[in-house]
Amino acid sequence: MKKKTKFIIAGVVGLAVAGGGVFAVQSAHQEPQYSLYTVKTADALQLKGKVEPVKKQLYFLDTTKGTIKNVPVANGQEVSVGTPLLEYQNATAENEMVTQQHAVNKSSLDASQAEANVAAGERQVQTATNQVNTTQQKIAQAKDQEEKAALNEQLKQQQAELQTATDQLSQSRFAVQGAYEDIQSAKDVLAGQQQQASATISAEMDGIAAVDEKGEASPEVPVITVSSKSKQIKGIVTEYDLDKLVPGQVVQVATVGDNRKAEGKIKSVAATAIAANSDSNNVATYEFIVEGDFPWSDDLSTIITLKQNQLLLPDAAVKQKGNKQYVYKYVDGKAKQAEIQTQEAGGRKVVQSGLKANDRIIENPDGDIADGTEVQVSDND
Repeated sequence: MKKKTKFIIAGVVGLAVAGGGVFAVQSAHQEPQYSLYTVKTADALQLKGKVEPVKKQLYFLDTTKGTIKNVPVANGQEVSVGTPLLEYQNATAENEMVTQQHAVNKSSLDASQAEANVAAGERQVQTATNQVNTTQQKIAQAKDQEEKAALNEQLKQQQAELQTATDQLSQSRFAVQGAYEDIQSAKDVLAGQQQQASATISAEMDGIAAVDEKGEASPEVPVITVSSKSKQIKGIVTEYDLDKLVPGQVVQVATVGDNRKAEGKIKSVAATAIAANSDSNNVATYEFIVEGDFPWSDDLSTIITLKQNQLLLPDAAVKQKGNKQYVYKYVDGKAKQAEIQTQEAGGRKVVQSGLKANDRIIENPDGDIADGTEVQVSDND
């Protein structure tokens, strides 16, 4: 009986020892309680864009000038300021021009007749003047009173005729002046009609011409588009990333497909959102312009990459105490409390002060951790 009791006691002791060994092994392999997070900058922001000319001039059909008679440039042709682009023909103005030419011709004939009247008037005045002079000489030489009286009567009549001829000459000269004014007025109208009958539209800038024949029949489509040889990128950004774009910021631009790359700078960011359409998801979008050397075709799709220097933190790593925020840095196996400042951006916490890139912090601090606590951690990066 005693021997059996000893065996039972020994078995219980053995189980206890074995159980303790198992517990010790489990404790030795217990998972670390805390995870580490390495502070790093946000991933690069990638936005869509398209190649477009820096400057573009559109030339539409202008029906007030008539119909397009000729397009003297070819598609893809390089043009400069003053290069003829469109030649118009206006049949209505041409018909009016013919009528107006008759008016010019008639005014010229009227002027010629008026000049002939002036010449005849001058001869008549000269004849009347000579008659008056002759009669005056006869009166001076006459000795008979009756003869003088007759000559004086004749002189009065001649002087009246001279006055009439002089008045008619003045009127004829005035008519000549009016006739020439009528000619000039008719010519001015004719010149305007000539411009309307055949107008030429020339390029207002240097660039490459694109011709669309559909525009010759529709004022809704440009007949010719002149685009500058220098290009820019027009990108689109949503309201969530708008604050990340700053004029002057260097970006990388790559073409979609063949992945040609070029460096550029943000030139401008629109202050107002693009008008929403019926398919809009109520997220505001904004246009921005990237300038640089982009020797690519218009409308080519691109990806614009912006490196971001923002330091991001997981929400769980940040503790709040009153108005202050802090995290626990991992330094030499211990947790070290560090006060920080952050701001919210796009649903993420962005470091303003207190941390730098590559600092290592406790990602999941709990209520047991304190400044200076020795901690076991696992690297979660």
